[in-house]
Amino acid sequence: MNIVALILAGGLGLRMNQDGEKPKQFFVLGEKPILIHTLEKFEDKQCINAICIVCLPTWEEYLESLIMRYKLKKVRWIVPGGETRQDSVYHGLCKLEAECPEDTVVVVHDGVRPFVTIDMITNSIKIAVQGQSAMTGLQSTDTIVTSPDGLTAKNAMDRNSTFTIQTPQTYRLGYGLDLYRRAMDRGILNSINCCELFIAMGESVQIVNGRKTNIKLTTQDDIAYLQFLHSIFVDPERDK
Repeated sequence: MNIVALILAGGLGLRMNQDGEKPKQFFVLGEKPILIHTLEKFEDKQCINAICIVCLPTWEEYLESLIMRYKLKKVRWIVPGGETRQDSVYHGLCKLEAECPEDTVVVVHDGVRPFVTIDMITNSIKIAVQGQSAMTGLQSTDTIVTSPDGLTAKNAMDRNSTFTIQTPQTYRLGYGLDLYRRAMDRGILNSINCCELFIAMGESVQIVNGRKTNIKLTTQDDIAYLQFLHSIFVDPERDK
């Protein structure tokens, strides 16, 4: 079974307010860019055959220099990102379509989510190998409300049946491409992530248990928590 990690590193990180600085995927955590920490998780996972990175356009050369510096052997493709996250995923899937069998298992993961666990990766792959799709989710511990105007709460949701969604999100290549193309034809390619799009298309997606530590670097407020996690989780030998 061919298994490929599709790592998303195509965003500008506008919510980080890093005017004039490197995009957030190159934010240095410890002694390495956060993207490298993430890539190493998939580099070290034996069943991952190759890695495809969707990169922010004009940053490909810099990314290539990091791959060489940190001796990442599984990175096979670097693809320019698109205008939106879904465009970037689709660019990556199309690149894989040209070079991989349609039953390839694709593990889509955020490049700025460095504390993904081996169990999350393994469990999501198991589901995709069986021909289904998987998303990583964390059952909500807080009450979630909807607010159409962003000012007034309208509906409170049952937190026992609500989950916050993380990555990885995993599925077969041919299955994912078919759903993306059908969504394009229907003009609904505006979902935030792969599995949200699949659900919008009427598909069933299985949930793999996530963790609070599987945090994505999104705003400045996330930095202190990521630095704390790095101080307790990262192997100092692997981090050299």
